[in-house]
Amino acid sequence: RDAYTAGHSRRVREIAVRIGNEIGLSREELEILSHAALFHDIGKIAVPDAILMKPGDLTKSERAVMQIHPEEGAESVGRLGFLADAVPAIRHHHENFDGTGYPAGLAELEIPLGARIIHVADALDSMLTTRICRAARPASEALGELRRAAGSQFCPRCVSALERILPVESLESAGDDRDAAALVAAAS
Repeated sequence: RDAYTAGHSRRVREIAVRIGNEIGLSREELEILSHAALFHDIGKIAVPDAILMKPGDLTKSERAVMQIHPEEGAESVGRLGFLADAVPAIRHHHENFDGTGYPAGLAELEIPLGARIIHVADALDSMLTTRICRAARPASEALGELRRAAGSQFCPRCVSALERILPVESLESAGDDRDAAALVAAAS
């Protein structure tokens, strides 16, 4: 749909696969995760540009429209057939570890592992990237936010795996102009 989303999806895929590898996923599981991460936001095609590109905070009704994208994406990818194994991770990549996420309000291990991994990778890339509504955050600050939200918003196991592949030392020595995938690659 746009250059930002395409780049974001590729970066999320790279980070997610590295987290999955660190956790010990099999080659087949990593392939499924790769597809799910690449297509995690495909449902945003159903979100109007006025909401998707809005520079300020979303209203409650706009947020409700934005929250349809995981279900829309899961349905779109599910119709393809050959990516059916990626559907649960796409559908549930906005579920919070404490059960406060969407679309189903799943909690902890009810959330597919792929979705938990994508949630962490997605959040990291989003924080490290300048968006219409806000500036990029420094990498060490983004990792700190993920740590603080581990156990509530994010799966602690996935955040720990990210920390192992993205040590604080590399964040402190890296410039803030590098994207998340480049930071992860440099730390590997």
